[in-house]
Amino acid sequence: MIQDSSKTITSSAKRFFSGTMISRTTGLFREIAMAAVFGTTPAVAAFWMAFRFAYLLRRLFGEGALNAAFIPHFEGLRKENPQKGARFFYDLTTGLTLTLLLLILLIEGILGGYLLLKGSSYVITLTMVMLPALVFISLYALNASLLNCERSYFLPSVAPAVLNLVWIVALAFLWQKVPSQSLKYLAMIIVFAFALQWAVTLPRVLRYLSEGLGKNWWQEKGFSGREILLILRPFALGMIGVAASQINSALDAIFARVADVEGPAFLWYAIRLQQLPLALFGVGLTSALLPPISRAIRNQNRERYRHFLNFSLKKTLALMLPISAAILVLGFCSVNLVYGHGAFSSPAIKETTLCLWAYGAGLFPMTIVLVFASAFYAQKNYRIPTTVSLITVGLNIGLNALFVFVFHMGAISVAVATTLTACMNGALLAAFLQKEGELDLDGIGITLLKVLSCSVLAAITTAFLGNSLFQDQTWALLQGLPLAPFAHAVPQQLLIFTTLALCFGVTLLLSAYAFRVHDILDFLPKKMKISL
Repeated sequence: MIQDSSKTITSSAKRFFSGTMISRTTGLFREIAMAAVFGTTPAVAAFWMAFRFAYLLRRLFGEGALNAAFIPHFEGLRKENPQKGARFFYDLTTGLTLTLLLLILLIEGILGGYLLLKGSSYVITLTMVMLPALVFISLYALNASLLNCERSYFLPSVAPAVLNLVWIVALAFLWQKVPSQSLKYLAMIIVFAFALQWAVTLPRVLRYLSEGLGKNWWQEKGFSGREILLILRPFALGMIGVAASQINSALDAIFARVADVEGPAFLWYAIRLQQLPLALFGVGLTSALLPPISRAIRNQNRERYRHFLNFSLKKTLALMLPISAAILVLGFCSVNLVYGHGAFSSPAIKETTLCLWAYGAGLFPMTIVLVFASAFYAQKNYRIPTTVSLITVGLNIGLNALFVFVFHMGAISVAVATTLTACMNGALLAAFLQKEGELDLDGIGITLLKVLSCSVLAAITTAFLGNSLFQDQTWALLQGLPLAPFAHAVPQQLLIFTTLALCFGVTLLLSAYAFRVHDILDFLPKKMKISL
């Protein structure tokens, strides 16, 4: 087996990045198509609410808690006996499938009973239609965790592209129908699309089981009941934190709906842009980090564990601070380019940009939370992340209530509250790691200062250019001034965004060379690097 190192983590993250770039690009086209066809109408706002409600449990059984409990335990079993690890994965998959089927039947029964007693509800109807996809989402995520342990990052990260392509094709056939009816058909198609996403990972997983358990692996007797029971405690602890977070996500949608009937749509479209770098870099980095630091803990190599954690923290700084600065100065023109078509109105562009800025400010702390949580999960310490998650969920609800009902800030309230609680979450996790002596901050201060200087310089230069050449509306929006007419023709939108993005990127790289910020320059291909 290849020895884990900083280079292997970087290599794994790059493969994850490549696949996720394809997935997120197709996802971006999906969001463009949704915005152009449905805009931010109440019907599509209800659709996105139902989408959130239907998949509230995805982070319990498909991401987060199960993933964090599975990887460290699986790595320990595999080190002891590869066949034992394979058997554990197979039995866990079987148990998860049965559990989810029973749970979905229960939830469908409850929601159906509500409709019989209270009458029709568009949101609940859409939720019931989309709910069965939870099985395929969860099985796909478990397959992805296994493949990550096998150092296969591209395949699971590119699989969502299948979902996005099916979604886009469906919109091409549904766009002429009445929105409320076409969205019901779309909800049905989404279930099929999630099944295809899971199917993409299946051949590689079946090959692993065949190699680990033999050609007739499905006939092998024995059950890893004890091993599954061993992960139930950490899974339950993780599930508490994730459940609180998901309930909080549902409440976010409700708060947004109370603040503005189109609020859930503004937030959805904004967070889709914010999650692009988070998924490409943040999730990619932590997906590549958890297996090697889990192996370091299993081998009782604390020094390597702390080295990997310090390395990930520096890379997070080098990536997320510049991207946050870019979101500020490119936010308006990017929202206009991506969504400023068809039924998406000028006021919707303004409100979506404000939400994007608020979410963008939380990009760095959100990634830090992922990195630090992985550090605790590798040690099978689920209590601290769960406790911190519960604290910050309570804070988020309080801030939402304050911003919506007292300050009447509108839909942006939810995004601001999310960013503030992410900062608190990251700070608390860092404090606990520091207290336990697990957080190595060597060189972090210098990296922070250098990266921040480059990011600020690039942002100021880009803002000045945008205002001078294109009368960019960023400054007016920041100051709360009325907006002048802005570009709606695609060629002009593309010209503005491309020019400003190039300005930001070139200024960032030139300042990185000037200040010798290796953590930024290391992301460049070798052929592009200049000897310092």
